Amino acid sequence: MKIKFLYTLLVFSTFSYSASLTVGFNGNLISTPPECILNNSQKSMVHFGDILLSRIDGVNYKHTLTFELTCTNLAMNNLALSIQGDPSNFNNGILKTSNPKLGLSFYINGIKQDINKKINFNYLELPSLEVSPVKNTNSSFDDTDGGDFTALATLNVDYQ
Repeated sequence: MKIKFLYTLLVFSTFSYSASLTVGFNGNLISTPPECILNNSQKSMVHFGDILLSRIDGVNYKHTLTFELTCTNLAMNNLALSIQGDPSNFNNGILKTSNPKLGLSFYINGIKQDINKKINFNYLELPSLEVSPVKNTNSSFDDTDGGDFTALATLNVDYQ
């Protein structure tokens, strides 16, 4: 009796049910891709000049970055902006400089923006960009920490 019941149970468990679903797809093929040019394809340099360690606070020494954007063949005005670069060793949202105790903070429309993160914007309303030096407040500084510093970032604009 037990064998018949087990066999009957196995037979019923081999039956399966199936269903199907038809899925439709559509899109918009763009034959002429959009093209955007930043700052007339020119490199941008920010010269902070002489800065006092005691005055570095993320606000002092703030510089406005030139941000000119010319786009053609945009299907929509939705774009994304990101500032790409190596993060500092004391804050992942701050750009690393050649001085390990110093970094650069970026501001988009006056709001601090972490590097390597996208922010959406409308092509018809270009954002303002600023950059400011910041120091590692957990580090002690001495006379040997002074001197020239450099940093490199890439400004990216992506289509949405």
